[in-house]
Amino acid sequence: MEIANASTHQLETLRVYGALIDERNDWGGRLVLCCGEGCAASGSLAAVSIAGGATLVLDADGVAVKSAMRRGELDFVVNTLDEALRALKNEVRLRRPLSVGLIADVSAALQEMVERGVLPDLLLIGVNQNAQAILQNTSIRALQAVGMAIQSTVDADAEAAGAHIVGMRQDEFYLPAANAAELRALDERLLAILPADDLVRRRWVQRVPQYLRDARSGGRWVWLSEEERQRLGD
Repeated sequence: MEIANASTHQLETLRVYGALIDERNDWGGRLVLCCGEGCAASGSLAAVSIAGGATLVLDADGVAVKSAMRRGELDFVVNTLDEALRALKNEVRLRRPLSVGLIADVSAALQEMVERGVLPDLLLIGVNQNAQAILQNTSIRALQAVGMAIQSTVDADAEAAGAHIVGMRQDEFYLPAANAAELRALDERLLAILPADDLVRRRWVQRVPQYLRDARSGGRWVWLSEEERQRLGD
């Protein structure tokens, strides 16, 4: 992935992470659903893991799902809902991040989830996904009716259906780094100036290289006040 694209992907992930944190400070013990074409390519998977949650990805595109695993954004790829739920159950109970990709017909998998009473806490609709098609799925409507929240990075159709729309924050900054070593040093400087009790931003800086391989070089997107940015430049 080119540096510019990697930077865009990191920013997308930061914005989804911010929207998750706006809803709940810690997603440990919560299950997030991403489904349909394009979900495995969005920044949603890494954002959920950084926030502490578990993610179930449903996508019929095996190539896209396996590519997400190679990028480090998925921990496992499976072929049945049983396998996915077995992998997720213990990690959700222990409040540990885990992301599992299920390669399957999305409508059939969603219907099976409804029949088995599997209720994710949140549905995430990623960039470049067709929100209207996802929200029109009868199983999605059934899950929403019994309590699944919806968050979207896309359009007004999703907002009209009750989804929270992910937006940008005013204090987003991109800090460039020439190489991986320089980026690690930059992260150390960021952690040194961030307050010890600012777990949201500290978690981002500490975890984004772990869950987003593209974020291990090139630069760091982060939320900073103008004062903090000036201190970082000293």
